[in-house]
Amino acid sequence: MPGEIVGDIFSGVFRFIIRIFADVILEILIKGFGYLIYRPFNKHVDPDGLKVTLVGMVAWGILLFGGYKVMSFLEIDRCLDAGGSYNYQLKECELSNR
Repeated sequence: MPGEIVGDIFSGVFRFIIRIFADVILEILIKGFGYLIYRPFNKHVDPDGLKVTLVGMVAWGILLFGGYKVMSFLEIDRCLDAGGSYNYQLKECELSNR
């Protein structure tokens, strides 16, 4: 009996946390961002539609890919600023000891 009560409490708490997490991720980050991008191109946008969700997911993918490319560029730039040479095959900085 007490085990069932504790199990029900934990189940309810975790269900609540997962529900809030899913709502924040899906509703705000993906659909909200997709709506902001899609709205200037179409005046009759369904905020909960499939197009808005797809645009949001594609936009986040492009944003993450761009962030990755910028980070790799900054790594190369940091190496060159330190006076080293960047080995593109090994993807590492080679500093010379002078």
